[in-house]
Amino acid sequence: MHVALLGSEQDPQIQHVAKALSQTTIPFYIANTQQFGSTWSISYDPDFDDGLIHFNSPSLCDQPRVTFSNTKAAYWHEYLPGASLTASSEQAHPDHTVNNQSKVVKPKDKPSNLIASATWTEQERASTLLCWFSYSDIKWVNSIDAVRSHQCKPYQSRVAGKLGAYIPYTFVGNAPEVASQFCNNMREVVYKPVRGGRTAQFVNKQPNMRPLLNTLLSERPVTFQKYIAGENVRSYVLGDDVLSVQIDSSELDYRNDDNASVSVTIIPNEVQRMAIKICQALGMYWCAIDWRRSAKGKYFFLEANPSPYFLKVENDTGLDITEKLVALLVKI
Repeated sequence: MHVALLGSEQDPQIQHVAKALSQTTIPFYIANTQQFGSTWSISYDPDFDDGLIHFNSPSLCDQPRVTFSNTKAAYWHEYLPGASLTASSEQAHPDHTVNNQSKVVKPKDKPSNLIASATWTEQERASTLLCWFSYSDIKWVNSIDAVRSHQCKPYQSRVAGKLGAYIPYTFVGNAPEVASQFCNNMREVVYKPVRGGRTAQFVNKQPNMRPLLNTLLSERPVTFQKYIAGENVRSYVLGDDVLSVQIDSSELDYRNDDNASVSVTIIPNEVQRMAIKICQALGMYWCAIDWRRSAKGKYFFLEANPSPYFLKVENDTGLDITEKLVALLVKI
């Protein structure tokens, strides 16, 4: 029985988990979705409800092929879209469209057709991979549904709020009259993308924001949140274990701060129990929950990441996240 590692074989975190697994008796393979169709491929038989992962390189697996049913567990680190068909040397744009069209489109080509072709091809790849991702006999750490929940932060907040977690006052949508009223009622407001992928920013409040909001919200919906003054706390939930760190930064979003410092912190037992409940309610075996700890000691839930980076935190603090993650993968 193998363990699958979903991500690039060049990624330091994939290499780190692979090294840890190599010290066990459990064989593993690496599946880089960007190389799906070149270094590895899939054959699936819905009649037998099983499939095969075929490998073109012995460096990815100790066997030329492994069945879905012989994959014990899978660690979901990163899904990478495939390279563009029109320019194999160009990396595919995250939005699954052709990037840098002026460089790769021939004069007689129609850019719209190329974009449609690239999008359709990526959809076909994704649908085929879904045969594997949705194979329920594999212990996905974490599942594609859990990953998708992270792409809708308001959904996560709703789940956490129903469990009793504190949630910052939030507006989500593209109705300018409501957004304007929300901003006027809050002293400090933070902007975040609904899906994520970009760092948080302060909203530059002005006496009359309605015209600006009309323009902004005509382009896209947004998430506005009341700013919670306090400290950044991240809790790594691994099954029934919770390991927490405090992240000190002078920036609103510590991801923008190269000088942010990390230290081990102890969170109250009731917050630990809440973290475990949120992780389980979102269908995850493990995650990293970001909290904002207010001056009064309240923990406000911000998000739960189903495929967090942890290598730097582990190196900086000595917390053994890897051991607990590998234990989740090798134990059924």
